[in-house]
Order: sequence, then structure tokens, then C-alpha cells
Amino acid sequence: MASLFAPHLGTNYCPTDEEASHIKSFLVEPGLRLRRLDDKIAELQNELDKLAAERESLVVYIDGHKALISPLRRLPLDIVQEIFLACIPTHRNCVMSASEAPVLLGRVCSSWRAIALSTPRLWSRLHIVEPQRVYGSDLTLCEAKAAQRFAATKTWLSRSGNCPLSISLLCRPGETQFAVTMPSATPLFLQALIPFAARWQHIDFTLSPAAVYSILPLMESDVPLLQSVKLQYDNPFTPHRVDLGNFRMLRGSRISSFCGVGNEIVGESLPLQWHQLTLLEMTTAGPWQTSLTSERVLEILRQCAELRTCKVSVNDRLETMIPSLPHVEVKSLHTLELHCEVLESTVSRLLHRLSLPELRNFTLSGHVHFTQDPPSLASCFASWSRLESVDISSDSFAKYSLLTSLQSLPDTVRQLKIRDTADRSLPGAVPLTTALDDSALAILTPTDGLPPQCPNLESLDLEACIAISDEAILRFIVGRMSDPSGTRLKRVNVDLNRLMTLDILPSIQPFIDAGLDVSIAHFAPYKVQFSPWQGLADAPWDPESPTPWRYAA
Repeated sequence: MASLFAPHLGTNYCPTDEEASHIKSFLVEPGLRLRRLDDKIAELQNELDKLAAERESLVVYIDGHKALISPLRRLPLDIVQEIFLACIPTHRNCVMSASEAPVLLGRVCSSWRAIALSTPRLWSRLHIVEPQRVYGSDLTLCEAKAAQRFAATKTWLSRSGNCPLSISLLCRPGETQFAVTMPSATPLFLQALIPFAARWQHIDFTLSPAAVYSILPLMESDVPLLQSVKLQYDNPFTPHRVDLGNFRMLRGSRISSFCGVGNEIVGESLPLQWHQLTLLEMTTAGPWQTSLTSERVLEILRQCAELRTCKVSVNDRLETMIPSLPHVEVKSLHTLELHCEVLESTVSRLLHRLSLPELRNFTLSGHVHFTQDPPSLASCFASWSRLESVDISSDSFAKYSLLTSLQSLPDTVRQLKIRDTADRSLPGAVPLTTALDDSALAILTPTDGLPPQCPNLESLDLEACIAISDEAILRFIVGRMSDPSGTRLKRVNVDLNRLMTLDILPSIQPFIDAGLDVSIAHFAPYKVQFSPWQGLADAPWDPESPTPWRYAA
């Protein structure tokens, strides 16, 4: 439709009064046509709505009949139960939540609910959390929540039939300033659990020392199915002592796994059947808290012929004499974690007296007290011919001993983690000495066509290091990824407690594109703020402003 004012459309042109009158007259016919089109569209839309409603009714009708012949409805009950069981978490116990199985399964339909309630194995695993009480919270509400969970616990376990039970109980931290006005509900939950002790198979209890006494009277005959026990203090620094020497429940004939975490909960006179253990953990919040010495650990390991995993805290500080310790062989041990006080003594007196032909994973950390020669793991690494994973603290060694230890790593090592936890007053502050520097990384880097140490290395973690340069990291990655004789890296994670000196990302981008997983974090300086909104509650967030601590390259 031609218009005299077409050249002015979309501009800021202002028509005169005569032109405005002409425009109004001109738009009469287009306006009438527009109304006719709107009426037609409304008529057609009404027809479409009727057809859509009819279609929806037919869909519901057809789907309802199709549901009757759904293959899922025709599945045998045992198959449906197996599908339900496959929905249960395998890495932990089930929680009291409608967002996951088994509770979620009972919320789908009445048929599924009936199946879920009639399948005891769905209810044989349970994680219980005592409601936390915090200052200022409604005490009545907290008590009501605890009572609700107590009732839910009894109901849950009543559905488990005669199945062996796996139970984890996390109690509220005790011995707080609110303990008198806000009493713990732990006895309530233990009251619900103890009657089912005959079906305990795996238990993981985090309790206060006082609550531990509630289960001490249990005998081995009371827990005939018990296979694994984990006892942990809710407050690892509590001075309260618990004597587990008469904890007869631990003498169970099926117990193959024991974890004791906390001060004095790992007493030396535990009445365990040591010869049948496959997993043993006796650790404390700090190695200085334990009374286990190298001599006692060797004596325990001598009795654990079937042990496969061992994690212990060792304290040799109080030893004034060096006894004549025996050499012990643990043929099946594949994972060993040592957290030591007086690491030098532990290495020389414990590790050098252990024969571990099947060791695959090794972790060592501790407080260093060098009185003679700094500890070296060279002879140990050389004898562990199947070692695959190593996790050590660089400040547990002098520089020379760390280098000799790394040079002795067997070719089987695939994962290596070194933590540089030397004391620093601030992030970025250089310690007086550190063993972890470019020379340590150079041992793992191919040079002049010579193969590096650990030719099968796939994963490297360097944590909180400060003396390793960006150039050394670049040489390591390029050398490893370009070395035709060795295994290509899959993962590199470096936490550099200093500023960036060289951006290596462009140089290693081709390797990242090829699948290498790289994470390099630097200490980031505080960015000066020039925002005119500073100090206001509704100040906009600046995504370009890094945190004052770290950023990832």
C-alpha cells in the first residue's frame, strides 16, 4: 500500500497539522482491514483450540490404554525388586530423604510403594544424622525433629525384615557450652539401634566419648553378623579417654575391617581378631595424640597376615630407647598410609623393617625432627616393585633425601602427589628451605633423549609448592607428552603458592585439546578496587575481578 509518507517512516520527522490530518484519513481503510484480519484469526484460533482439546482428550485416552499393556507392568515382581535395588546408592548408606531411593520409589504410585515396602533389602542400609542444635535455634523444634527421626529410624529398620544391616550414625558434637541446655539426642538413636545389633553387618558410628559407653556392654555373641566397625569421636580433640580393652564386641569372628578415629579410641589392647583383618585404620587428628609407636605397629602388623589396607598414626617421640625390632612381612598389603610424629624414627625403624611385596598405594606425612640423617625412602621404593600411587610431603625430607627417594621410584608408579606444607606466615611467603623445587621436577622430565623416572606416570599433583618455576612445569609437560618411549600424561594438577611468571597455557593448549587434564593455580595479588559502588549493599558483582587468593590458569 503506497504512502506519501513512506520516506519518513522510522525517522524523527514531525508532520504538520495538515499532514497529520491526511495521515489519519489515510489509515481508515488499513484499520478496517486489520480488524477483519483479527476477527478471522480469532475464529481460526477458536477452531484450533477445539481441535487441540479434542486431540489432548484422545492422547489421554490412548495413553491410558497403552499403559495397561506396558512392558513394565508385566515384569515379574523379582525383576522389579532388582531394578529397585539397583537404585540404591552403592558408595554410602541411604539417607532419610524423598529425593532418592528407597523413599523416592514409594512416592511414584501405590503399586511401587507396595513393592518397595515389601522388599526388605531396600531398607537394610541407613544413614542417621542427629539434628544439629545451634545457638539461637528453637529448642522445641530441634527436639521435635530428633523425635521425628527417631520414629523414622524405627520404622525404617522394621521394614528391613531379617536382612543384615549397614548403619552409619552421625551424632551432634558433644561437650559444648550448650550441652546442659541442649541435651544430646544420641542415646535416643542408640536406643533404636541396639535392639537390632544381632543383624549389624557394617557400622560407622561418630559418637561422643560418653556415648561410646552405651555400646561397650555388647558381646561378640550379640553381633554375630558384624564384619566392619568404624568408631569415631565427634570431637577428635576431646581429652576424654575411652578404654576399649574390654570391648568384647570387637572379638566377633567375622570382623575383617576396623577403623578407630580419635584420641585413645585406638587403644593398643583392642580385643580384635587381628589375623582375620583385611582393613585396619587407627588414626588421630594429629599423630602426636596417638600412643602407637613403631614397635607396637610392627607387632600389630605381624599378627595381620591377611591385611590389605592399613592407615595408622605413629608417635615415636616418647621412645627413649631403640629396641631390636623384628622384620615383618605382610604379603597381601596393597595400601599403606602413615601419619607420623618424629618421621625420621618412623622411616628408619618401621618402614625399613617392613616387607611389602604387594604394596600398590603409599602415603606418608608427618612432623619432621631431624636429629641425624634426614629420612630417605630410596631403599623402600626400590623394594616395592608393584607400587602404583605415591603421596608424600616434601617438607618431610631434606632436599637430597627427597631427590634420592624420587630417583628410586619404580617404573610401575602411575600417580604421584607431593605436598609442600612448609610453614609460611602468609601465602606466597618463601620458607627458609624447601625440598620441592625445579630439581625434583627435573627427575620426572625427559632430557636429551634420556627416559625420565617413572616412565608410566599418568597423574601428577603438586600441592602448595612455591619453588617450582612455570618454565619447569612447561618442560615437564612438553617433555612427557612428546616422549615416544613413555606413557603419555592424563592429568596434571599444580597448586603454585606464588604469582605467575610465565603463562604456559598457550604452549600446552594442543595437549589439552588432545585430552590432557590440566589445572594450574597461582596465588593472585589483591586487585585494587575503583568501583563507584564500593561500600553499598547493592554493589554489582564484577566478574572480571579475581579473588585475592588464587586463580586458575
